[in-house]
Amino acid sequence: MGRNRRTEPPQTPRGSQQTQSQGPMDSFLQPTPGSGGEAVDPRSAPSSPASSMGTEHSALDRISEELRSIAASMATKTDLLTLTTTIQDALRAEMAGIRTEVTAQGSRIEALEHSTEAQSNRISATDVAVSRQGEMLLDMRRHLEDLDNRGRRCNIRVRGVPEAEGEEDAEEVLTGLFNMLLQEEAPHQFEFERAHRATRPRLPEDGPRDLICCLHSFPVKDSIMKRARERPEWTYRNAQVSLYNDLSPLTLTARRALRPVTTALRDRHVNYKWGFPFALMARHQDGWISARWPAEIPCFLETLGIPPIPVTNWVLGPVGQVPRPQRAPRRCREGSPPRQLPRRRMDPGGQAE
Repeated sequence: MGRNRRTEPPQTPRGSQQTQSQGPMDSFLQPTPGSGGEAVDPRSAPSSPASSMGTEHSALDRISEELRSIAASMATKTDLLTLTTTIQDALRAEMAGIRTEVTAQGSRIEALEHSTEAQSNRISATDVAVSRQGEMLLDMRRHLEDLDNRGRRCNIRVRGVPEAEGEEDAEEVLTGLFNMLLQEEAPHQFEFERAHRATRPRLPEDGPRDLICCLHSFPVKDSIMKRARERPEWTYRNAQVSLYNDLSPLTLTARRALRPVTTALRDRHVNYKWGFPFALMARHQDGWISARWPAEIPCFLETLGIPPIPVTNWVLGPVGQVPRPQRAPRRCREGSPPRQLPRRRMDPGGQAE
């Protein structure tokens, strides 16, 4: 009995229904109560045409108003055209400024390129001029060296002759030495243009100063030097004496720089001699080969079959004598005048001593 009962939903009295907010379409979609309190389907329930049309028109009006408000808030074609025009104008202004700046930069770069090209041409011309001037200076130096040596061609430098305590006659000392070398039966009286000691300060630790003389006759000087070259040293007044040609400082510097080369030539029994203007000449096959500049030494050695020898560049190296170490100055007594240093003089050949 109890299983055949149907449970019916509780019915809510009409007065107890809660009032809810309804929208414009809720009244149309909400079902109307039928007889007996049951909901009636709107499609089956009869309704008046006037009421339904009014409700539908009110809902459509509200929707259209909302759509119109949305459409009114949206940008129009005119607004879009105005915005586009504004953006284009701003871009044109910016592009015009950039174009002006790029044009100015291009002009500056072009001016810099022209300036750089001009500077490059000037530097190239300056390098050529400096190179030519360097060659001219080397030629002038070589000619000056040759003129200096020609001015000393009658000079003889004697090294090792002891100095007398008092005054000495340089011509008398040299006359006795030359007569001993020539071994003539009758003593020969030589004509000296000048004869003197080297003009450097006399220092006991440096040994005797050189005797320098200039003979009046070059053949007489040449005969003395030929005899002196037979031995490196000669005994005179109980001292070992050597005779040398008086040469310019440039020539002496070059010969010192080429000393390793001349040593190698002597070890291989290669005949060599010095040329004027300065040149190192060596015998090769049926002729002579020469080297005048430091850059020619490698080819000179290769031609003679000698391994490479490092040689100091005498053209760019220091010229002249090695400076002597300076001594401590002497203390002067109170009230005494300061001691004056001796003035350096030039020898008659033009060489400072």
